[in-house]
Amino acid sequence: MIRFAVVDRVLVVTLERPLKRNALIPDALITGRHQLLRQAVREDLVAVVLRGAGSFFCAGYDLESIPSVPGGDGRMVGPLDDFVAALAGLDVPTVAVVQGGAYGAGFELALACDLRLTTETARWCMPPARLGLLYSLEGMCRLQRAIGEQRARYLLMTAAVIHGEQAARWGLALEALPDVNALQARCDALLDQLRSVHRASLEGTKRLLRSVEPALEPALLAESEALRAELFAAAALPPKR
Repeated sequence: MIRFAVVDRVLVVTLERPLKRNALIPDALITGRHQLLRQAVREDLVAVVLRGAGSFFCAGYDLESIPSVPGGDGRMVGPLDDFVAALAGLDVPTVAVVQGGAYGAGFELALACDLRLTTETARWCMPPARLGLLYSLEGMCRLQRAIGEQRARYLLMTAAVIHGEQAARWGLALEALPDVNALQARCDALLDQLRSVHRASLEGTKRLLRSVEPALEPALLAESEALRAELFAAAALPPKR
C-alpha cells in the first residue's frame, strides 16, 4: 500500500510493503495516484516527500505482478507510468528520501522527484537489462537529463549498482548522507528551506522548467511500448501465484 499523511504542511507519501522491500503492485499504484492528485492540491502544502517504510526505499515493480501482455491501452505497466507522471507533474516541490536502495521502478519514482537525498550506502540500480526487460522511454529521458548521456547509458546497459555517494557525485542525488539519522536531519532542513519561500514562485518555477522539457512524440511512445511488449513477453520472470 501507499500511505499518505500531512505533517507540518508537508505531504509525506510512504511506500509501505516493508516485507517486500516496498515493491510496487498495480492496485496500490492506482489508488495511490488518485490519493496523490487529491491531496497534493492543498493550498497549505510546501512539499511532497516520498519515502519507503522500513530500511529500504523501493525494490521496484513486484516481479510477480509484471504482465506478459500489454494492457487495453497498449502499455505494459500503465499504473506505474500513471503514478510516475502524476508525481512528476505536481506543482509543489517533491523530495525523494532514499535509504537502503532504489531499484527499477523505485529508481524511476525517485527520478520523477525534483530533489533526491540518499544515504551513502544506498544502492541505486536499473535492472531491466539483467531481466531481459526494457525501461520506460520517459524514465530513460529523465535519467539522461539528470546525469548525462554516458552515465545514463552505462546504468541502463549494464544494470550496474552504484551507491549513494557515487549517485551524489554524478548529480543523481542532491546529497549523500552517512546514515539514516543524518538523512532525516538533512531532509528536515531542506523542508524548512522550502517553507521559507513563496509557493507561487515554486509553482511557477516548476511549470516553466517542465515547459522546456522536450515532449515525446506519441508515435515514438507507441513504438517504445511495442518493443517493451516483445521483451516482456519473452522474459523469464517468476510465475504468478
